[in-house]
Amino acid sequence: MSRLAISNEILSAGINQKGAELASIYSFGQEYLGDANPKYWARHSAILFPIVGKVKNNQYRIDNQYFEMGQHGFARDLMFQIMEHKENKVVLSALSNPETLKMYPYHFELQASYEIVSSTLSVTYTVLNKDEQAIYFSLGAHPSFKCPLKVGEKRSDYYLLFPEIENATRELIEDGLRNGAKQKVLNGDNRIRITDNLFDHDALIFHRLKSSKVSLMNGQHKRILTFDFEGFPYLGIWSKSADAPFVCLEPWFGVADTTTASWDFRQKEGIVFLPVGESFACTHKVTIH
Repeated sequence: MSRLAISNEILSAGINQKGAELASIYSFGQEYLGDANPKYWARHSAILFPIVGKVKNNQYRIDNQYFEMGQHGFARDLMFQIMEHKENKVVLSALSNPETLKMYPYHFELQASYEIVSSTLSVTYTVLNKDEQAIYFSLGAHPSFKCPLKVGEKRSDYYLLFPEIENATRELIEDGLRNGAKQKVLNGDNRIRITDNLFDHDALIFHRLKSSKVSLMNGQHKRILTFDFEGFPYLGIWSKSADAPFVCLEPWFGVADTTTASWDFRQKEGIVFLPVGESFACTHKVTIH
């Protein structure tokens, strides 16, 4: 698999051409990204497009035609082409093709840009409408971060710290779909402990948090990294199991269907509408401390 490298005097990052997948964030002898161990999750950081999560029965409708698509869409399996590659920046691009059109009937270009400035990696996804009609899509990121970071630590020593005091509920998931139930997670607080049972009921899904950043903190209250998801309406937080050595911080434009959702893709919650000839871009950032 072709892997591209970018770096400065503080950070280096590796990006795979397949899926334009971020595969490494490295600084001063420490890897920060999850290792894609197939025992837990065989990816480092998937791009979610043109859906986030699942559509009901893996099926959706546009006009009177039905399409099938698996969880999180197909971008993570596309081969991207290099548009730009400098010392500290790389831009990759993928186009719709006959195979994508079988699953998703729109012509598009999806670009992924990775740029390092100081101790921050900025990731920008851009969707360009290449069709003769408006297109609809969801878009998100799925980076996994090592947790715990050091040998001898436990994941349960770590916690997530928001800058704002939050009163937030999670949307509960049943077989990959939101079942309408909610559970209070933050009640006048700004910390989520990464307990062994935190992900027993799948991901934590938040909508419209006050905070636009979250920091991963270790047991000594040291800030490991800060994740900036400004502008994204949804934030997912996930890990595979109690012993999975990572936590995913996932900013989304879009969300999984509910168990009672209709199949009309244009009415899907969180869907992005993009007129002919226009583009849509969103950026998230990771700062290493």
